[in-house]
Amino acid sequence: MQYELFSDADFQQQTPFAGRAVCLLGSFRLATKTLQQRLQALGAEIKQNVSRNVHYAIIGKNPSAEDQERLKRLAYNGFTPRLLNENDLENILQGSYSSYIVPERISKDLHLTLQHYLDSQLDYEGSMNPLYTKELYLSPDTQPQLYQMLGNRGIYANAYIDDTTDAIVISNTSLQHLQQGTTDDSLRYIEQQYNKSRAQAFRYTMTSEGELLAWLNKR
Repeated sequence: MQYELFSDADFQQQTPFAGRAVCLLGSFRLATKTLQQRLQALGAEIKQNVSRNVHYAIIGKNPSAEDQERLKRLAYNGFTPRLLNENDLENILQGSYSSYIVPERISKDLHLTLQHYLDSQLDYEGSMNPLYTKELYLSPDTQPQLYQMLGNRGIYANAYIDDTTDAIVISNTSLQHLQQGTTDDSLRYIEQQYNKSRAQAFRYTMTSEGELLAWLNKR
């Protein structure tokens, strides 16, 4: 009687691609169909387009501008598939696995940047009251008098972020940190709350205490 040391299922379970979604971007030395078959033999689920449900994006030569933009947008919203190049792929195909394994569960890991702030900046010129109907979060390091000033104008603010939060007020110090490419506890809290939420895109409106105070003092 013959015995197998490892079954196909056992072999796949040891590979980085077992139970993982993989997307090929660009062209490779191997033909695409052949490469897909080799990846599937290692347990990979092949995806035609990169998305937040992809574990690995393997980058070959000349990936399309559309694919590159999708990767940037995913990273912007906290989704970062493991990026592999053709040398990484060759290592894996040759059985070098340990340094390439990623968790099966995909989670968000947003890092706030100045671009997030600029892209979602509150427009104070667009309406009489840009905070009307918005659920507002005030970072704890903003000036305490903001609560009273907002309340006097019928605007309600919270000291926490939840699923109903629409707008976020960060301190002038946090804004400076974003401008310098650094972070602080207040920014980390915003990141953590977004990462724990079900949101698939960073949707908050943002403003600074300085901008908010300037607007409140004009009213």
